[in-house]
Amino acid sequence: MISTRLRRLARVVVLLLALVSGVASAAEICRPELLGTLTDTELDRPATGSDAAMLLKRAVELIEPALPTLRRSNALPVESGHPAYSSVRYLHERRLLPAAWDPESIDVAVWQEMLSGFMGWYKLSGQLPDAPLTAGDLLEDTMSVLKRVSDTVRPAALLATDPADNRRLSFWAIIWNWTVYPRLLVFRPDEDLSLDDMRGTLAALGTCALRVENYVTAPEETAKRLFLAHNDSRMYVVASRPDTGTWPYSVAPGEELDAFGFMLPELDGVRLYAAVFDGPAAGAGTILGLMSRVRTNMSPFTFFGHLEIPSR
Repeated sequence: MISTRLRRLARVVVLLLALVSGVASAAEICRPELLGTLTDTELDRPATGSDAAMLLKRAVELIEPALPTLRRSNALPVESGHPAYSSVRYLHERRLLPAAWDPESIDVAVWQEMLSGFMGWYKLSGQLPDAPLTAGDLLEDTMSVLKRVSDTVRPAALLATDPADNRRLSFWAIIWNWTVYPRLLVFRPDEDLSLDDMRGTLAALGTCALRVENYVTAPEETAKRLFLAHNDSRMYVVASRPDTGTWPYSVAPGEELDAFGFMLPELDGVRLYAAVFDGPAAGAGTILGLMSRVRTNMSPFTFFGHLEIPSR
């Protein structure tokens, strides 16, 4: 216990020295967003499993918008009225809640299992935190891991232009493949954004954890063909924000552009949704051919890297 406290104290001293010298801590990522998810924001109190669940759930949401469930929820270790119930259910449905998790306390093995499971989605490994003693330790650990994930993900904006006005966005999305659930994140169109303000447009796609810097702009039909390369390819909506509880939804053939533009009644009230596609994927030759019709700040090699999926 003493050695754990000393290691924690040493980390705090390093952080304070960095702040005194005017260097911002790289791990101070999304602190207000993470802290705000706790029901008790006093950080010197003992760490609990509930705190750990709430913090990790919020971290996942910030880096993984509209992440579908990975399994059905069954018997959970807390009742529906528990303050951490929604976080516990969210983590359980995404295979991030260890069987030994307890709402009242958190030990080093459980905490490391939670964080390593999250990091494993992105093929990250390395040293894991010591035993968390306080809620502040949990917050610090969560920020540290979230920063590593943020530096690893490979988001690429897909900005489709209106055929009648190539400065206006017809639809916009994030190609999101380096993840546990590869998908296209489609955002509701915003009339205030245009390609004349690329920096502002890319910033609007991000969060405190998610920085979108690479992009592809293309006419809407070309953008559509990146995912629907064949007539028998199908599009499915699998998750959304806010969650309507009606997914998955199969988009009728020929209505894909209506779905991208949020013109389908099923997308009323949805700000963002996740889409997946079945059928034959566009091959390298097709993609290279399409690249000649787009504008991008990526080389073909970098673009193919954004299409890569982590091996399982």
